[in-house]
Amino acid sequence: MLASEKLVQIEAKLFFRDPAALFFGLFFPGTLLLVLGLFFPGFTEPSADLGERAFIEFYAPVVLVFGLATVGLVTLPPTMATYRQLGILRRLRATPVHPYQLLQAQVTVSLAVAIVAAVGTLLVATVAFDVPFPERPGWFAASFGLSAAAIFAVGLVIAARAKTAGAGQGVGMATYFPLLFFAGVWVPRSVMSDTLRTVSDLTPVGAAAQALEDSWMGFAPSSLHVAVLAFWALGLGALAVRVFRWE
Repeated sequence: MLASEKLVQIEAKLFFRDPAALFFGLFFPGTLLLVLGLFFPGFTEPSADLGERAFIEFYAPVVLVFGLATVGLVTLPPTMATYRQLGILRRLRATPVHPYQLLQAQVTVSLAVAIVAAVGTLLVATVAFDVPFPERPGWFAASFGLSAAAIFAVGLVIAARAKTAGAGQGVGMATYFPLLFFAGVWVPRSVMSDTLRTVSDLTPVGAAAQALEDSWMGFAPSSLHVAVLAFWALGLGALAVRVFRWE
């Protein structure tokens, strides 16, 4: 078995042994949308102000980005930092394992978790609340993959440098909450000022939320949002490999 495949298997087993990571990574996005749909007044009712669409149709893509950010920024960095703190990475340094392989294994498991969580969220939206399925499924899948790459790249840079689990968690959370704001979790992007929305468009989460919303509503994502996501994914992905430290 190739070293990369073995690393992926090990990381998957470790993830499923962590109840908190399992719940927040796999089940929380769908649960959040379900709770909002059931108990938030007017959340599922069509509105003239939204072109006879319900607010849940615009918020569902934001929940998908929320799920990606939770896995990429809250779970991934402290996991890698724990390995560094316990000396596991130092021992791996004496093996043929390349930093790229280790980071790739982390991303593979995180992406698999994010995809399962996204499917669960889609089922909640479409089955429980009769939200139409994404009208441009090809663009939607492409936008989701590019969004995952961009958001995970932010987490990988943190994971590549954090010396302890506490540092990885602290920096990850300090990055996580401001980015959730720009994704539209707290305040819808549609009601942000022009300046805030412009800043949001340049962040990986803001570009991700808009690209997913556009493809869900039947439009191709704008070239700006695709370019922003590609910039974060490629730039920070390469930086994570470059600045990676074994100890």
